[in-house]
Amino acid sequence: MSRFRPMWQQMLAALLWVLLRIGESGRMNSFGRQAMAHWQEHLPAAYRQIADPEMFFTRAGEEMLTQVDELTRHLAGPDLPGEDYLDKVARVNRARMEAEEIAKADSGMFPPPELTRTEWEHTTPQEDALIDWVWRMQAQQEGLAETHLSFPEAAAVWLLPIEYLEQMTAAYSPWDFWKNHPTEWEASVQARWERHQAEDATDR
Repeated sequence: MSRFRPMWQQMLAALLWVLLRIGESGRMNSFGRQAMAHWQEHLPAAYRQIADPEMFFTRAGEEMLTQVDELTRHLAGPDLPGEDYLDKVARVNRARMEAEEIAKADSGMFPPPELTRTEWEHTTPQEDALIDWVWRMQAQQEGLAETHLSFPEAAAVWLLPIEYLEQMTAAYSPWDFWKNHPTEWEASVQARWERHQAEDATDR
């Protein structure tokens, strides 16, 4: 059996492709659906910040598809001398697969997953860093060292009341003070976690 497809079959395949593209107009394509699913699963906080997810991911999918089509033509190149139909299909398919990977990577629509609360706590300075700052502040008050953060600046970083930080610095044992005031610390952790989520959603 000849490996060449009759001309009418090639024309029919091209027509079906055009009709499918027309049918997809205004609807979310597969790239948009993949991106939406990625955000829903891995970036829920950022996803909730999107005012109109349907429109957002529909447009993102259209942009990726346009890039895929352009890259596919570029990567596939011109027909090769003596190349039959099946060889051409294989060459174009390889080019399209590569184009899809490039377009998805370039789109910025598949960022790494958001940190969980536990992961964030393990990778963000916590009580050890706060206690270290308090010791430096105590040393600075005694003229023995300097710290780059004032009380207002530290309060903004840790989202703790200035009064809390002043009392902690005046305490004989900052560790004991921290352990004896769990409510303020838990409120600080929660507030900083919410700040991280908001900033992460904005960055994405």
